[in-house]
Amino acid sequence: TWRWQTAFLAPDRYAWTIETTGAPDRYVFDGTVVRAFIDDREVSADTSPAAPLRTHARFTAVTNLDALLLPAVRVSSLAPADLPPGVVAGIAATFVDDGSRYLVGVDDRRLVVWASGPVSFAPFDGGEVTVRFTDFRPAGRWILPYRTAYALAGRPLADERVLAACPGAPLTAEMFRSPGLIPSCPPMNI
Repeated sequence: TWRWQTAFLAPDRYAWTIETTGAPDRYVFDGTVVRAFIDDREVSADTSPAAPLRTHARFTAVTNLDALLLPAVRVSSLAPADLPPGVVAGIAATFVDDGSRYLVGVDDRRLVVWASGPVSFAPFDGGEVTVRFTDFRPAGRWILPYRTAYALAGRPLADERVLAACPGAPLTAEMFRSPGLIPSCPPMNI
């Protein structure tokens, strides 16, 4: 069991803190630079367009639907034959800059229940990640999935359960320069 916290600010700011037995591992993407920290001490910075955390940020932006209105994204409908079970409509979102393609599907309630696209886990294998979102609950003015099942290249990768959701947290772009600036989301009893 791993515990982590993620924070996202549209269109592409992303932070990920992973609890460890020692100081937490923290990663932030400010839209230009990916920085890695052990606790609050910066240990690396990466401006490469191929930085793995950028792929996490992009995948999150697509599944939250934030990226679909960006001028550099081309959106098309998926044919009914291309939809997995439980998905009634879907789209393909292709990014002009690198050609990366993401698929997103909704159920009959118009909730995003399925998505697929490239994610890097360097130095480990990356590739086509498929997610299934379930256990939807109200969180502020949103309805969010509290369970997510991840598969990599068709093989189970991870199951995620939300312990806390703070969708109205006051985030600013400047906070994504240092993980110590990202507010904590306290666990709930769920």
